[in-house]
Amino acid sequence: MVERRRWLVAFTFGLIHGFGFASVLTELGLPKEALVLSLLGFNLGVEVGQLAIVALFLPLAYLLRNTVLYRRGVFRRRLRCSSCCWRWCWLVEPRCST
Repeated sequence: MVERRRWLVAFTFGLIHGFGFASVLTELGLPKEALVLSLLGFNLGVEVGQLAIVALFLPLAYLLRNTVLYRRGVFRRRLRCSSCCWRWCWLVEPRCST
């Protein structure tokens, strides 16, 4: 259903996240003049963190690309599983702490 519009799903997801972070920043009592700069700084920090993870993971994936472990998909399945676990924690944790 979303195969052709994957970019739209990513954009909408990012936009909703951005509004969520903006509302959290306003609750912190930041002056309205600093809101845009704070949100921009936060988003840039997230992007730099993602690039750092990719920079660390990509050489490892390149080295493992011809191994039996990689060809069987064990590496990919474990990565998906750990990613799913982290996302679940990030979804549940804020709701449990309020």
